[in-house]
Amino acid sequence: MRKILLSGLAIVAASISAHGASTPEGTVDELFDAMRAGNGDVLRALVVADARLDRLQPDGSLRQGSFERWISWVDEQSDGDADEQIFGVQTLSKSAELATVWAPFTITYKGELVGCGVNQFTLGMTAEGWRVLYGIDMPSEQDCTTYPDQFKDD
Repeated sequence: MRKILLSGLAIVAASISAHGASTPEGTVDELFDAMRAGNGDVLRALVVADARLDRLQPDGSLRQGSFERWISWVDEQSDGDADEQIFGVQTLSKSAELATVWAPFTITYKGELVGCGVNQFTLGMTAEGWRVLYGIDMPSEQDCTTYPDQFKDD
């Protein structure tokens, strides 16, 4: 059984390497592809162990969390249940080892638009490639049906 599990993890890691995880933006894209697929194993491979995932509330309060909590939720979802779409992505990197990805989003759950806001991820270059070190998001109180419009190029 352990051999099968290790083989499965090797396949997941190879799949990640074969896709966009060679850039910070690619890693973030892979996160949301894995979420849409309900695949926590891929998510775990893209995030360093014990990484935090926090939420800054519109009132300024901070709700602290972890990627593992989110990943456990994703593991309970069926393919396509949760669909977080990012747009207007911006990346800041002044070195080959550290980057910040800012990604506004909308999220639908089982076909219903349930939220929008901004994600911010800090990523580091590891031996396995770009991996998420920390994440935070802030939900928007704006109308989520028109929220993406403010990020379109003029």
